[in-house]
Amino acid sequence: MWMVIRRLLFGFSLILLVSAILLISDRHQRTAVGGKLPQVASIFKVGLVYFAPEPGADACMEGLFSGLKDLGFVEGKNLRVRKAHAQAEIVNIPSILQNFDNEDVELIIAMTTPVLTAAVKAVKKKPVVFTYVYDPVAAGAGKTSADHRPNITGTGSFPPVEATIDVIQKLVPQVRSVGTLYNSSEANSRKVMSVGRELFQKRGIKLEEVAITSTSEVFQAAQALTARQTQALWITGDNTAIQALKASPRLLPMPVNHSSSTTPNSLKKGLWLP
Repeated sequence: MWMVIRRLLFGFSLILLVSAILLISDRHQRTAVGGKLPQVASIFKVGLVYFAPEPGADACMEGLFSGLKDLGFVEGKNLRVRKAHAQAEIVNIPSILQNFDNEDVELIIAMTTPVLTAAVKAVKKKPVVFTYVYDPVAAGAGKTSADHRPNITGTGSFPPVEATIDVIQKLVPQVRSVGTLYNSSEANSRKVMSVGRELFQKRGIKLEEVAITSTSEVFQAAQALTARQTQALWITGDNTAIQALKASPRLLPMPVNHSSSTTPNSLKKGLWLP
């Protein structure tokens, strides 16, 4: 339940950015009524692209559109949302983004790091607002939250890796070996792994790694980690691995930890201003 609440908060921060862009684009077509929020006259079209269906992405979208509704942007009335996902395959993302870039949408919402990474190169005409992203800089959106590409903004936050290791040590006292599997093509996973390796080493814990390239490889990778006598499985938030988690836990008689993508305190640090 707490993870769902945190993901809803994560989506809410993006609401402010999306609504600001929509309001700016409609500044000539709205009027204030009784000091309340402006009445929106146009029908806005938004393209939303994400990696694949999964509970975290669903919760993020739920919070996003619930908040937009509170601000006067109601799906089916003055807001039209076109959703598309890549079926958990990174190679499918660029073509989806290019299609939206050539369609009559006001902006593109990029959810997950692989989508943002592709949007940096594929989207040329439309503004991009991202969320559900660990490290926008690693994804190529800019040098810093203040120095970034002019058509890209959003909110992202790095996972609490050290706190995650604390949890693993509480779940498995005297843990000495932890396994992890991740897609090395995902910028978010590469960045988390670079941080995690150092932190695990400082704790005296051996980190066993297996790189994957697709969901079809997760089952075999989990078996390989089990054979190495690892005591826990750490999932970094890797989109490819998450898609196969339904099958993996039955292989592993060990705790499975999925690092949260955000915390309320980190939202302020993760906000990218237009």
